[in-house]
Amino acid sequence: MIKLKKSLIFGLAVCMALAATACQDKGTDAVEEGVKAKVNDKVITQEEYDKQLSFYKKVAETQYGEGAWDMKVAEGQTIGNYYESTLLDQLISDLVLVDAAEKEGIKVTDEELDGELQEFKSYMETDDKYKQFLESYGMNEDYLKESLRKEYVINHYLSSKIENLEPADEELQTLFNSLKMNESVRASHILVKTEDEAKNVIDRLNKGESFEDLATELSIDTASKDKGGDLDYFSYSEMVQPFSDAAFSMEAGQISEPVKSEFGYHIIKVTDKKVDDTVTLETKKDELTKYYKSLKYQELLNKLISEANITKDE
Repeated sequence: MIKLKKSLIFGLAVCMALAATACQDKGTDAVEEGVKAKVNDKVITQEEYDKQLSFYKKVAETQYGEGAWDMKVAEGQTIGNYYESTLLDQLISDLVLVDAAEKEGIKVTDEELDGELQEFKSYMETDDKYKQFLESYGMNEDYLKESLRKEYVINHYLSSKIENLEPADEELQTLFNSLKMNESVRASHILVKTEDEAKNVIDRLNKGESFEDLATELSIDTASKDKGGDLDYFSYSEMVQPFSDAAFSMEAGQISEPVKSEFGYHIIKVTDKKVDDTVTLETKKDELTKYYKSLKYQELLNKLISEANITKDE
């Protein structure tokens, strides 16, 4: 339940979450009818927003079947309300990047756009499959071409700003250490919904009740409760940050105070810690470089958003 990567249904959700974080401090003001948001002199229309939301709904239903939009992916959250709460910020982020790219003279010619379209079609194998794709996702070719145009200019802009960065070994070593990449922890937890419930668990533990028995009785993490809360070994980056920060700061045998995360309140019991000396900066260099570039991307996006004139209608 609490492994971060397993809690996100679509790969795009990561980017959307980052975009939402970047945009959350921008003000909301009244915009004209039919417009969801403005970025400098560019607009996101209600129609564009609705089409994109419809597309994600069809993607969910194609992958997970009818009714997938209402599928629960976290406590109190469905696929549908996740996208409904993050889509506008994602569209704003895309438009901020398009605007920045165009200001630097990055554009796509008709010939280049046609090449992008033909490359996309090649994945469909036949014209019939291409037409079926458009129909099944409720889009026409003009909509697809506009999406490809935005993707082209964003990718070329980010390539010029991010892809050619070469971090120094000292920078990567700092990331290696902060992510504790050569360490792993084995822990158990009891997950409950409220802080009062968590405090009650602590009281019962202090009175001598078994951690494993209480996990089986009380934990709402269905994946681990029948194993006495055991989560096996995990790396720092596998878990949501509040959980990892607590677990990796504890010694084997310790039990934590309540730790709040997006899932609820955890009482954590660390059962073992290991260091793998074969995991080094050199063995993780590619992974660290990608992570470094993702951080630089977020820094760039935050800067562009802070400098942009953005209004949105919630």
